[in-house]
Amino acid sequence: MSQKSEYDCENCGACCCSFPIYASEADVAREPRIAREAMREQDHLYTTEKTYRLYPTPFRERCAFLKKDKLCRIYTTRPEICRRFEAGSPQCIVARQRQGIGS
Repeated sequence: MSQKSEYDCENCGACCCSFPIYASEADVAREPRIAREAMREQDHLYTTEKTYRLYPTPFRERCAFLKKDKLCRIYTTRPEICRRFEAGSPQCIVARQRQGIGS
């Protein structure tokens, strides 16, 4: 069985509330809502890949675009860091463990 079929991202969302989620200006150009929902990093902290922070942010327990149904509201236009995150990767397994989701 392949990793993608073993790890169902559509009913998980563990990565969206376990690790920092950053977005770049290119991500914002693709999905303008990111600029409204994310915190812009302070000038001395941001890089070309880390201009906005979607998680963690004050008063949020997960990325602003992950809703209670565990579905990402911007999946097709999600940030590059989210696109690179692989289902079934060691980081995925750690995130699932942190959220109490079985592998």
